[in-house]
Amino acid sequence: HTAALWYGYPTKRLIVIGITGTKGKTSTANYVWSVLHAGHFRVGLIGTANIRIDTDERMNEHHMTMPGPWILQKLFREMLDAGCTHVVMEATSEGMKYNRHLGIIFDYAIFTNLTPEHLPSHGGSFERYKYEKTKLFQALDHPRKVIDGRTVKTVNIVNADSDHAPVFAHFAADIHQSFGLVVGDVHAQNVAEHTHGVKFSYQDALFELSIPGLFNVYNALPAIIVGHCEQIPT
Repeated sequence: HTAALWYGYPTKRLIVIGITGTKGKTSTANYVWSVLHAGHFRVGLIGTANIRIDTDERMNEHHMTMPGPWILQKLFREMLDAGCTHVVMEATSEGMKYNRHLGIIFDYAIFTNLTPEHLPSHGGSFERYKYEKTKLFQALDHPRKVIDGRTVKTVNIVNADSDHAPVFAHFAADIHQSFGLVVGDVHAQNVAEHTHGVKFSYQDALFELSIPGLFNVYNALPAIIVGHCEQIPT
């Protein structure tokens, strides 16, 4: 919290979208960034590969998906000063194990999936690994922000096709949404893979991704939910 205080608690005035899961965080974060950017928001992004402050993009040279609190809070401050209204970030079990999420006021928590990887850093315990991931969802429990006269609702978004969905979905939030290819509030229909990518539809909208693989549909669906919540027309 000291770093957040030093930089004036910038996430009190940003809508913060956190993404956790074993796989898909980077793609999901970039899809969410793209949807918000297309909706004419100024958006920051902190991810494994890249950091964006509105349209200014740089490589993540911190060698950590979720850097320490002083780096994170400085980035949030830069985003706020650049006129950003939203920030999308990957939230790793490793980072949350060291409490790097403290002082960040999250409004969205997104769960992609969970498989038994990265266990050595959690004492070989899958349950411990899973618990660290849930810290993002626990972090939705805070007094609601009011930004430009709007009370910001908290949103819990989970992959309904995951066996672990109930663990994450039970955390309190103002809005609960799920996604999937099989079940979910938002689920992809008419999925068609081809050599150059994958197409799918949702309601009356057709989506086309330039990277093949069903996993990319999973990564794109949370961005549709965020777009709806932020009132961006499909």
